Amino acid sequence: MRHIQSAVLVAVAITLAFFADPIGHAQIVGQVAADIHHSFIVGNATLPPGNYVFRMLSGSDNNLMSVTSADGNAGAEFLVNQSVDSHTPRHTELVFDRYGRKEFLRHIYERDDKNGVTVAEPSRIEARLQKQGQTPFEHTEEQK
Repeated sequence: MRHIQSAVLVAVAITLAFFADPIGHAQIVGQVAADIHHSFIVGNATLPPGNYVFRMLSGSDNNLMSVTSADGNAGAEFLVNQSVDSHTPRHTELVFDRYGRKEFLRHIYERDDKNGVTVAEPSRIEARLQKQGQTPFEHTEEQK
């Protein structure tokens, strides 16, 4: 009887491990192209307006993302966590937090998928603004 119970427990554990979504792992696959019309901060890098490609870095366990400008002159790497949006976007969405004239990338969601990524750590600048008691204005930019 104990062997049957043990076998059932092992089968349940294997099934759960196979179907479970690993908590904290980002859900962006492939690459996300974006045309951003303002400078923005991601991680501790400030990037100018332009066309960018966001992609997960291979071998990073889906927790490290890179952004590179189309001309290859600007880029950054930053940590991300899984994020689930309250709706399923019709277009790819980049969500920014604005403090005055400074824009901080917060989330990325691909079209037709409410699972996306959240920038895991605020930049030093954003952390300082938060410590000063400033509140961001969140806004979403759709990419077509």
